Amino acid sequence: MSEGPPGSTQPDVVSGLRMLGGASEQRGGNWHHRFPRMRVLAAVAIATAAAVAGVTAEVLASPGRQAPSALATVRSALATTSAASYSFEMDTAVPSLANLVAPIAVSGAFDPVHRVGTEVLTTRSKKQPEKMQIRFIGKYVYTWVSGTETVGAPWNKAPVPPAGASGLPMNDPYFYGFITDEPVSPAGLASLLGSAGEVRKAGLAGGPGWSGVKYAFTARLFGGKESLSGTVDVDQQRRVRKLVIIARQGKVVIDRAITFSDFGAPVPVTAPAVSQVKATSTPYSGYYF
Repeated sequence: MSEGPPGSTQPDVVSGLRMLGGASEQRGGNWHHRFPRMRVLAAVAIATAAAVAGVTAEVLASPGRQAPSALATVRSALATTSAASYSFEMDTAVPSLANLVAPIAVSGAFDPVHRVGTEVLTTRSKKQPEKMQIRFIGKYVYTWVSGTETVGAPWNKAPVPPAGASGLPMNDPYFYGFITDEPVSPAGLASLLGSAGEVRKAGLAGGPGWSGVKYAFTARLFGGKESLSGTVDVDQQRRVRKLVIIARQGKVVIDRAITFSDFGAPVPVTAPAVSQVKATSTPYSGYYF
């Protein structure tokens, strides 16, 4: 099993990731697994959150006006964090099915202004480590998966799908989460909180070099079939430093913890060599995590 993208390995399946749902053009079309989830409408969420941020700024600038609500503050922070470059680290686990679904660790960085980003996903399958690398460059996403023996180009290149292009009906109870063919962004949470959420202050927050406020949130989705709860740490510059998100659907619970850093830093990303790339019309794997 290779640790980095080799020159003769074609990715096939990462078992730990596919348990959370996915789609593969090479495997013959869309298919669903036990835990499908709602696709994050990043573009719509960013626009919505940005509008809220503008309203929040106006409230803050007007003397004598009431302070912005906890909901407005959190949505403003989500929009601010999503609008410039950032690095992140995320851990995902399904405690109720720990024997079936291995924990997934994701790290990366994204620059929404220049549309470049990189992500590395690590999980385990049959007690062996599995790794996926993803690179976003402009309108394209490059994907590589370790732990396979199929001969072929190791990287897949495909256009980044439009937000919400999964083709899945939006009124079904899909788990909130992330997908490998879209950059990890906090923007999707903003629209969910605005439509069905409650936010309140939960105390102080802080870390190396920053301090701020912790907010707790809850949201019931799809007529109560799914719920989200968790906390958002917002620093004094109104940026999100940490997200803890708990998604519940019946007896199944998915825990996610995401930290953000390196705000505004450059995100260097290079495309794989042309000889190492196979182009397709859709991304190789739409794995959910």
